[in-house]
Amino acid sequence: MDTNSKSIFKWLSTILILFIAWKIWEVLGGIFLALVLASIVDGAADFLKKIKFPRALSVIFIYLIIIAAFYFAFYFLIPPLVDEINQLSNNFPVYWEKFSPQVSQARAFLREYGASESFQKSLIVLGEKLAKITSNIPSFLSAIFGGMMTVFLIFFISFLLALNDKGVEEFLIFFIPLKNQDEFRRFLVISQKKIRGWFKARLLAALIVGILVYICLLAVGIKYRVIIAVISALFEFVPLIGPWVAGIFGVILATFQSLKLGLLVLILYFIIQQIESHIFMPLLMKKVIGISPVLTIVVLLIGAKLGGFLGVLISIPLTAIIVEFVNNYRKSRA
Repeated sequence: MDTNSKSIFKWLSTILILFIAWKIWEVLGGIFLALVLASIVDGAADFLKKIKFPRALSVIFIYLIIIAAFYFAFYFLIPPLVDEINQLSNNFPVYWEKFSPQVSQARAFLREYGASESFQKSLIVLGEKLAKITSNIPSFLSAIFGGMMTVFLIFFISFLLALNDKGVEEFLIFFIPLKNQDEFRRFLVISQKKIRGWFKARLLAALIVGILVYICLLAVGIKYRVIIAVISALFEFVPLIGPWVAGIFGVILATFQSLKLGLLVLILYFIIQQIESHIFMPLLMKKVIGISPVLTIVVLLIGAKLGGFLGVLISIPLTAIIVEFVNNYRKSRA
């Protein structure tokens, strides 16, 4: 086979591999997410190992905590969230008539394009869809991950990999040429540390902000505090604009109830964000992932567009690995 034929064969092989990967991307995405989950669990198991906890018992204990946390969120958080969305959709016309004089200059434009009716219909559809997919845990997991098979794949593979002290490494090293295995091991250790650091920091920040927002709104008697707190927690995973978007949303919902409450929520959000920015985040972000905030937003958007919720979940870890690979390549070429 001559050089041209070899080049054509390589290009055709690459295209074929990419095509197959695109067709089974959910399976590949599930496997990748399982590797990430196993790496995170592995870090927690190593911590428990320091206090003389057996490996297998540590992994089982961690997965039981994950299942318990999910069960708690599903049965204690989602029902009031659905109920508040339904309440908001029913009460929105009243709030709009009460609030719209305060935006009188834009009222005619908004009425012309039916902004109030469109938003109310969107809330109704959201409430109905959320109620449908949260009717039971299997339907909820299927809606998020694209099927129960993917869910089972993620948890089963991650559990098996986490049971072994170097399960992720032994699984991946099989696909690496022998001459590159030592370098790959170093690369894998650094990548896992960065992913764990980012996940731990963002998860703790989301929990802290969500709980603080809920307690503050509960103290001042704001309605729809579950919606606002959940959105505030979720948007902590989006740097720069996330807290602003969540804050604006919370202030608008509070202003629908009264201008005084809207101003009060604005002050509360400002205080919470100052506490998070100057106290919690400097402590949590000791181990950063090494991705710029702008790049994080871009990859989250791309992940959501290409793969929905599963794409969002794998976008940051995948980008971290690519960034680390590029950095290693630059160092080797320097």
